[in-house]
Amino acid sequence: MVENVLFITIDSLRFDSTPSPEDRSKSIFTQVEAEAVSFSRAFATGPGTTPSFPAMLTGTLPLSYDGLGPLTTKRPRVSTHLRNSGMTVAGFQCNPFLSNHFNYEIGYDAFEDYQNPLMGIATKIFPRGIEINNPKLRRIDETLHLTDAIKKSYQLLRGKPRPYVSAEVITDDTIEWLEATDEPFYCWTHYMDVHHPCFPPAEYRERYGVAGVTQSEVSEWYSELLQEPETLTDTEIGKLEALYEAAIDYTDDQIGRILDHLRETGRYENTLIIITSDHGELFGEHGQYGKPERMYDELLHVPLVVANGPDYLEDASDQLISLLDVPPLIHDALRFDVPDAYEGRIPGVDAERDVILAEHEVDGDVVVGARSDNWLYEADEILDENRLFDLRNGTFKQIKPDHPEASAVRQAVQNRLDELDVEAKYLQGDVESDVEGRLEDLGYL
Repeated sequence: MVENVLFITIDSLRFDSTPSPEDRSKSIFTQVEAEAVSFSRAFATGPGTTPSFPAMLTGTLPLSYDGLGPLTTKRPRVSTHLRNSGMTVAGFQCNPFLSNHFNYEIGYDAFEDYQNPLMGIATKIFPRGIEINNPKLRRIDETLHLTDAIKKSYQLLRGKPRPYVSAEVITDDTIEWLEATDEPFYCWTHYMDVHHPCFPPAEYRERYGVAGVTQSEVSEWYSELLQEPETLTDTEIGKLEALYEAAIDYTDDQIGRILDHLRETGRYENTLIIITSDHGELFGEHGQYGKPERMYDELLHVPLVVANGPDYLEDASDQLISLLDVPPLIHDALRFDVPDAYEGRIPGVDAERDVILAEHEVDGDVVVGARSDNWLYEADEILDENRLFDLRNGTFKQIKPDHPEASAVRQAVQNRLDELDVEAKYLQGDVESDVEGRLEDLGYL
């Protein structure tokens, strides 16, 4: 009987980069999949952290409840509901977007976000990364040198030019908390190491032939990859891809330590284990890199593995699943009532999805996408265009957006747009949000 929940999320892990038996026989993903349900068609609710995590942690679409930014008190919280149901609740993560500065700590008995005061200030001023692509802000920064100061402080504090701690630290703290916890628990553990700029420990870099790459090179290359990829050589891009794969191996091993601990303490069998990612990453597909505001499969298609879950999940393993469905699944597996405010479905119990939704917002303009088995439709206010892609027979071909057979995805997008106040600005009235809307999404350097 399931009493506990271990919810593991891995930032930026693409579905097609998930370790498999063919290339990593000792992979934790492989071990878990042998005794669990692996969903082959699970999709995030947006192409980045901020439009993805509201679904997983609040059971609501990202542009609901006043949109992106700090979570409002109006949203339901998985943490609060489970704590009110008698569970002890903890979170361990180091993504500044998911920190207490964005109200993600609410509802937890223990919450570690590894944010020092400088990180908090930097994140609120530069939520999309401490790089400036706005000419006016760049001229100001040339005088104040604020971004240089922040980067140097990061390096002094953490020994690396990025504002997140290593997977080993996250794992150590998760295990320490589990050791001290006797009550039924919900533990959310989030890893950032697969998020660029990737720089795993030396043994993993050596495994992929990139032992000689420096942290500074990684940061510089990744910035160039997103701004001017044509300036990078194929060799440099290849090294970034190798570091990405090496970081997956490293994170995979750290997840294994937690699962081993549960087995050693006799709690593995009665723990619902969910492993997934918030989004993927482009490595040149569609002529782009990073995480643009698009709804490509490379960005939205994510791994989702559930161990010790209800038997009915088997029936949904090849269905279209949204990460919005994770919160209701957790509640149902624990035999708790599913809150009415959740917007997801219980896979294998509720009606199968014909369409999954994803959305994002930049400086008040939204992009909403709907994907079915055969079609992907995007209504994009950011670029002021509508796009339709034909996915039939494994293709990905852009065609005229009024194709008669794509009415279901067009209608799903229109219904969502009708629900949204698309004129509302992200964090309207907040000076810092104006800065946020003009910064390029480069990750955390």
